[in-house]
Amino acid sequence: LVRLFGMSNNDERDIIDFICQHPSQVVVVMDSLDEAQINEDSLIWQIIRGQCEELAKLNLLVVTRPCEAASLLAKKSIFHRHLEVVGFTKEKINSYMDAFFADEPHKACSLRELLKSQPEVRSLMHTPLLATMLCRSFQMDKALPSTQTQLYQTAVLSMLEQSTEKAGHYTPGSILGDLRPP
Repeated sequence: LVRLFGMSNNDERDIIDFICQHPSQVVVVMDSLDEAQINEDSLIWQIIRGQCEELAKLNLLVVTRPCEAASLLAKKSIFHRHLEVVGFTKEKINSYMDAFFADEPHKACSLRELLKSQPEVRSLMHTPLLATMLCRSFQMDKALPSTQTQLYQTAVLSMLEQSTEKAGHYTPGSILGDLRPP
């Protein structure tokens, strides 16, 4: 954080002091804990296990894959709540597509038909973020990417085009055209 915002070492010390003096006013979000390579003896694991009295009142939000949540909860931890975010059901997927294409309902129907022939891509619609990316991709290209990598590439390009367009720098066929996946 300190390096990201170009802070000095004094700023870093001030931040650490504030966290230690006012832990109940701080929220620490640890995303993808299951992917982090953190030593079991580290401070964060001490906090998770409730072994750090100075930071016992720290608000800690840990995000992890469901399969890893069980092992994390099995360890002696301080978690007071366990929430599991579940993906869209088939009905919710259809409702989402209808809402996304509210001004162009024929596109929702076309996308549904296309997804029937691509079960691998259809399975991505259960994840809300990926559903948004797929709908946006279909809206832009009237086609669907065949891989998750292509989906991410299309999403990034879409965001770049949208931000450059809003900033008044967008011209069709600009540099972004060279970045499009084949």
